[in-house]
Amino acid sequence: MYKISAAVLLLASSVFASADVTNPVCQQSGPNTYTISYALTGASHRVTIAASTDPSGTNGLVNLLRTEKSEVTVTAGKPGERMYFFLTPDQGRGREVSIRHIALEGTPNFRDIGGYETSDGQFVRWGLVYRSGVLTYLTPADFAYLRQLDVNVVCDFRTKQENEQAPEQWIPGSGASLISLPIGADSNGSANASIRKFAESHPTIEQFKLRMATTYATFVFQFAPEYAGVFAQLKQNHLPLTYHCTAGKDRTGVFTALLLRVLGVPQQTVVEDYALTNEYLMTQNDHSLASQKAMAQAQSMMKSFTPEQRKVLMAADPEYLKAAFAAIDERYGSFDDFRRQVLALTDADVSALRTRLLADR
Repeated sequence: MYKISAAVLLLASSVFASADVTNPVCQQSGPNTYTISYALTGASHRVTIAASTDPSGTNGLVNLLRTEKSEVTVTAGKPGERMYFFLTPDQGRGREVSIRHIALEGTPNFRDIGGYETSDGQFVRWGLVYRSGVLTYLTPADFAYLRQLDVNVVCDFRTKQENEQAPEQWIPGSGASLISLPIGADSNGSANASIRKFAESHPTIEQFKLRMATTYATFVFQFAPEYAGVFAQLKQNHLPLTYHCTAGKDRTGVFTALLLRVLGVPQQTVVEDYALTNEYLMTQNDHSLASQKAMAQAQSMMKSFTPEQRKVLMAADPEYLKAAFAAIDERYGSFDDFRRQVLALTDADVSALRTRLLADR
């Protein structure tokens, strides 16, 4: 009879216990139906899927099924409810997942930034921080959905002129604080003046892309006080929080990148999140009147540009964001030194933010 050593048993048990749910993705396929896909590592082959309207999973958790399939469609909650799903393997660490893109009638690029993994194996909590484009054209149905998010603060990166043309709207009577942190205004209060002047010189498309990359590299320094203003709200635990600009791409994209990096999310993941705007904005198939108005508001800022230039302006090109990170490294040597000196985020601040905004699943 063969004898199995204690060391071998220990190794086998550690491999078995290391089973994890990885790469969970949730897509809403109907009013209250969702398609969930994932992968498993290690020896576990079954997952229990539960759902709740509580992003922490503390309250109202309902078991839906136990399955060996790597992709399932489930029915959960009521139509119009915001649902969070909890995937628990037979052995090892589970994961939480929800829909990232929230399909509203009045704005096409509203997203939850939860679920991203950090370099040390934690995950950004769902249901606490949202990014968006213009909120001017939200409908009563949108308000009904957004009310359950219980947002406490809405930070607006648009200029005074943009807000005058399309005044901010949020849930009537919600009590949320609306904070203006204008980015991109010239002396007349309008946005894009410098790049509009550059466009008049008839640059090539490559030159135009390079100018956009330079603009991003400037944003992280020139508008650091405005970005620090959102971090100040986060440091005071004013959550859940939403921030936005007009398209939800440039000013919003840069802040999202800074926040995710502060939380320890790898740069490649940050860039991939930024590029999602190409899916949710550029290829938007929502033909509702409110959504069309939101898109028109974003495009109205570009009426003086050629169609080719507009494509460059509207695209979430990863090279733009990479240019911002490269500028940070060149000027400050590291992202950590940048956030300490420019964003006024101490190591203690970062630790507190990570405690509040990160989870183990």
